[in-house]
Amino acid sequence: MAHTFFENNTNYGVEQKFERDQFTIEIAFANDDTQLDLLFDTDMEGYDELVENLESGLWQHMICRVQALYDGKVMGESYLGSIVAESGAKWIAQDPTQVEDMVDEAISDAQQEAVRMLEVLKRDFLGMKVFKDISQKEVDNEFK
Repeated sequence: MAHTFFENNTNYGVEQKFERDQFTIEIAFANDDTQLDLLFDTDMEGYDELVENLESGLWQHMICRVQALYDGKVMGESYLGSIVAESGAKWIAQDPTQVEDMVDEAISDAQQEAVRMLEVLKRDFLGMKVFKDISQKEVDNEFK
């Protein structure tokens, strides 16, 4: 579950966009303005270098959001905060395994949401007896 700040942040810039399975995948970044000493041990080796490089603009402190869209609708998403790199593009190149895990998570969530929506649509629009007897709560619980 993503932190509300990640979800409500409207300052994401799309760094990469591509097609995977039935979905359009967008990898986007926003500045992470969280106070550094709340995220990092100020006594850790390299903390001074971290602060110096962030303050100079050499590095950025970012949140990554991966969304899986179908027909322009967000069906699944994944977030990772506290990324430190020169840029979103450089982080993607430096940590492809982490990026791929985020893409897989967003696609999995999107597939589950698509199946849930199909069940609701069948029940609501096809009028099939088998679906009339299923409550909205049961469908929602089945596909969470």
